[in-house]
Amino acid sequence: MHHWEKGGPINIGWPDHYVPEREYTIVEVQRLGQVFRSRVTDGKKEGGFLVVFDCPEVVLEMLAESATSKLGFKVIVSNLRCSIEGNVLRSFDYEWYPTPEFAARPSNLVRTIAETLDEMRNSG
Repeated sequence: MHHWEKGGPINIGWPDHYVPEREYTIVEVQRLGQVFRSRVTDGKKEGGFLVVFDCPEVVLEMLAESATSKLGFKVIVSNLRCSIEGNVLRSFDYEWYPTPEFAARPSNLVRTIAETLDEMRNSG
């Protein structure tokens, strides 16, 4: 698995829009097992994503439903796929704004998804 870190490069693209991968700089990064969240910049704009590596789509949908009920805000699995270093993935979407009210949402969501994934693994 990759060892991404703040300030380092990451290649991201959007195959559904025929946008090839290009290099971005990592502004913020969080990794818990298979769960990976990052904010990136191209030097002008910032964007972010939250993905789970090596996870079937049906499980992604279950994780989104569980996170919605546990956290109290709507979490969905995006239909728009992204490509990260050659891995084509669906990311989680949720309401977020760069304000104090929303500041904890991204990291809380990463923890919740990672914990739910562990619970699913351990239950069966």
